[in-house]
Amino acid sequence: MTVFVVCPAFHKTGGTELAHQLVFELNKIDVSAIITYYDYEKYKDPINEEFRQYVKSYETIDNIIDSEENFILVPEINFALLNNYSNIRKGIWWMSVDNYLKNDGFINGFRTVGFINALKAVLGKRNTLFARGFDKNVLHFYQSEYAHQFLINEGVKESNISKLSDYVNDLYLEKRTDTKKNKAVLYNPKKGYDFTKKLINKSSGIKWIAIENLTTQQVKELLSESMVYIDFGNHPGKDRFPREAAISGCCIITGLNGSAKYYEDIPIPDDYKFEKKESNISAILDKVTDCLENYDSNFEKFATYRNMIRNEHSVFCKDVKAFVKRIGVQYK
Repeated sequence: MTVFVVCPAFHKTGGTELAHQLVFELNKIDVSAIITYYDYEKYKDPINEEFRQYVKSYETIDNIIDSEENFILVPEINFALLNNYSNIRKGIWWMSVDNYLKNDGFINGFRTVGFINALKAVLGKRNTLFARGFDKNVLHFYQSEYAHQFLINEGVKESNISKLSDYVNDLYLEKRTDTKKNKAVLYNPKKGYDFTKKLINKSSGIKWIAIENLTTQQVKELLSESMVYIDFGNHPGKDRFPREAAISGCCIITGLNGSAKYYEDIPIPDDYKFEKKESNISAILDKVTDCLENYDSNFEKFATYRNMIRNEHSVFCKDVKAFVKRIGVQYK
């Protein structure tokens, strides 16, 4: 029996890294699993160099063995791939609700800003996932509580839903003792930049640094040297950047979109989460300034979040064993 974990070729994102991590953990317990690429044709070598720590080889989507003995797990952004197979057992891994909604053929053209608005926009087009032609026997695995609630609201039976979480790269858990914190606020320009730009323009005397065009090691160093990370993006799943920042010692300030509104996904005090609206800009900047000027006292308030992040790898390993049991496979 083989588990084919399907993934777009070469791209380095939190979701693609997670797919490779799953293959790695399955192989560790002697379950036959292989990363399986689509959109691989334009790459001479579709394995991203940073993922070679997890996999040494790969398969392509064309070579999946369509047997009832095997299992295929696809990302929610390309669930239609399941229609190409008749016999193999099937699962969908919900790592990004918003990306599913943006790519759903029924709602092309809609610009979704999060689950609530997107769901309202499409309710007139379809009633549930099953009106989209979803096979009721497909298993659904969720990475975030946000995705879990989405599946329930869409009418998926709880008996067909299981948790399959993730963890941040172990590199971020390595402690540095020589790090001096700088009064800097970090942000990802790919996540909610329209609102972040308003914060930057309204601020005075705050050093803002965009996280872009850096290696994993460089990102870690920047996070370790900075005091604050803000994220007013859509949080389509349990995003990695806030966790990487928190475990690196940053104070975290977020919006309330997507997974950010769920304590299970981002367990930080409510007063560090703000609705993304202009009337909150002054309060957000006050919180940023407080974190910079009173870093030590604010840092302590993220202890619960940091403990969760430290335990994620062991939780993921338990989830992987539950996944294997769920699909009926024996493991070491």
